[in-house]
Amino acid sequence: MDSDKIQILGLFCPLCGGDTELIWKDNLIARRCKKCGVIFCPSSKETTSIYDESYFERWYIKSRFKRKRYIRKLIEKIGKAWPLQPGNLLDIGCGVGIFLEIMKENGWKISGTEVSPYACRYCEKKEFDVVCCQLEEAGFLSSYFDLITAFDVIAHLYKPQNYLREIYRILKKDGLLIIKTPHHPAFLFRFANIFRFTRKSKSLLHIPAQIFHFAPCSIKKFLSMNGFDILSTIRVNDIPAFFISFSLKSMFIFLEQLFLRIISGSDSLIVIARKKFPIKEEIKV
Repeated sequence: MDSDKIQILGLFCPLCGGDTELIWKDNLIARRCKKCGVIFCPSSKETTSIYDESYFERWYIKSRFKRKRYIRKLIEKIGKAWPLQPGNLLDIGCGVGIFLEIMKENGWKISGTEVSPYACRYCEKKEFDVVCCQLEEAGFLSSYFDLITAFDVIAHLYKPQNYLREIYRILKKDGLLIIKTPHHPAFLFRFANIFRFTRKSKSLLHIPAQIFHFAPCSIKKFLSMNGFDILSTIRVNDIPAFFISFSLKSMFIFLEQLFLRIISGSDSLIVIARKKFPIKEEIKV
């Protein structure tokens, strides 16, 4: 286990170094930072291996047109909150490039990063500029991108602050960052504790695949700590799972989504932020 993974096994917040409290326990645990409010689940599970051909074929390629309609609606909501003007775009974790395709149609010069070799090959066939690596390894020019997006990525990273620092470096002055992530407030974990006896409560929380769990307050604090000014926060709902791939598993995922919408108001968050001020000092954790 490398040092990044060891870091999140401790009692201190891996994002800000603050004290934490145990908030959920099953066969795994989750802790909440008393300072920044983020919830994290110590885990050494690798998740990149699941992003193979069958994953993208089932959840994205077969439902490409449904995904495009959904993404266009998200872009419309984002545009109402903060107008976007075409420029240089980087999509982190771009998958098979559905978002990139739409943004290219809208006049953007597109680039992407992706860890799945299969998804990268798929994007190459479409002649999209996609690099198959982690963001820090891509070597993009400083102050190059007008807009950087990361949809459903940040929650799965062992060191998301490293990504934010690299994003800060490669964004232009006043460049925009748009992050989409699941909405997992603290009371969701306390509610899940009631069902610990089933040994299934982790499914509701997307554990162990999801390491960091954000609510509006914690994601704003996290971005602010790393040099970003929050412009807008939008509550959104994901596309129902059974619309994508009808099966017993997808129905169960939909019930999870519905539960989150009922108790949290939404199952996902979109945050629009701007590179605004210098990072005065690194947070040592």
